Amino acid sequence: MSSAQQNYRRVTACRICESTNLRRFLDLGEIPLVNRYVDPTDREEEETYPLELLYCLECSLSQLSIVVDPGILYQNYLYRSSISRTFTAHCYDIAQHAVDRFKLKQTDLVLDIASNDGCALREFGKFGLRIMGIDPAENLAQIATDLGTPTIPAFWNVESATRILENHGEASFINAMNVFAHVDNLDQFLIAVNVLLKETGVFVIEVPYLLSFVNQTEFDTTYHEHLSYFLVKPLIKQLEKHNLTVFDIKQHTIHGGSIRVYVRKAANKSIPVDSQAVQSLLQLEKEVGLHDLATYLNFSKHVMKVKTDVLDLLQKLNSQGKVVAAYGASAKGSVLSNYCGINNNLVRYVIDDTPEKQGHLTPGNNIEIVPANYLQTQRPDYLLIFAWNFAKEIMEKTQEFRNTGGRYIIPIPNVRVI
Repeated sequence: MSSAQQNYRRVTACRICESTNLRRFLDLGEIPLVNRYVDPTDREEEETYPLELLYCLECSLSQLSIVVDPGILYQNYLYRSSISRTFTAHCYDIAQHAVDRFKLKQTDLVLDIASNDGCALREFGKFGLRIMGIDPAENLAQIATDLGTPTIPAFWNVESATRILENHGEASFINAMNVFAHVDNLDQFLIAVNVLLKETGVFVIEVPYLLSFVNQTEFDTTYHEHLSYFLVKPLIKQLEKHNLTVFDIKQHTIHGGSIRVYVRKAANKSIPVDSQAVQSLLQLEKEVGLHDLATYLNFSKHVMKVKTDVLDLLQKLNSQGKVVAAYGASAKGSVLSNYCGINNNLVRYVIDDTPEKQGHLTPGNNIEIVPANYLQTQRPDYLLIFAWNFAKEIMEKTQEFRNTGGRYIIPIPNVRVI
């Protein structure tokens, strides 16, 4: 057994309904961990892991075929939420909506699970609320704490929830944004939520929506941190097991299409259920075939076409002597470039605004990660936008490049040049 194989286990049953009736519908090959950036002085061979998606024929959950040891994934994590202005603005809207809708007071505790560098909590803090974060990445927890957002460097579980309860009291609002899809043991996660959440409290989950994933061919959001790919149907089933009720759902465009799911304890009847919001999405999922394996098999054919189109375009530009760089040393970019076989002959460098990533190489294909000033000193002809979910923001940042004839390549949902 290789060292990589020792770091993961195979999935043999659905994590929600425990069915073993699973079917593989997407295979992106063996790729390295997408947030494990390479030190140029480190000559150790990178470990690679299978990246496949399985569909549960019983409850319609999609999930990875393996679970990598979370200690390896998250101990030192370089993705920082607050780098993106788009995401920061999204967090402010969330905080303002929560304060207005649920009448949160300054004495109320807001907890953010997997709080990263404190980006979301800082927006809640602007309303004078008590804030607390928890994140397993020690480097990010320290950054957040140094910026004035108290953050516990730990995984979310019953033990950490109990410790927060004893030291800070019950939470009126628990935020789980872009984390629920990363969780293997969903039961233990929700037991911990029930420990800390007030009887009248609100628990909010925000996850990428599988409807958008399929419709927009967003295969590059498949990576080893993202264990589950949610529809509303299996999500409700999982929450109901723990006496938690979905009372509202909102769709957002962030990260290529997400759902924000509002949850309360079943016994709390003070918050009415917006049945129309919930039922309309359940019906939509059924109508577009997301409870049918054939839809996912057809999706995989679209993925293969994107791969072919991306490679054809890059090879054509390379043969014409054009220089292509990329923007966004993101997880999406790592998946896309490794799956498509994009190397540093086709893409010369990748720009990223995260200081901790600069000076490193991208996982797998070892493309140099550089700051934005490379656009002036080593100007390319084209910018391939790896972080396509922030394409508008990136194009605004690079307006001078565009004004002087630079062009952009956006790979998802179909390859196009702007």
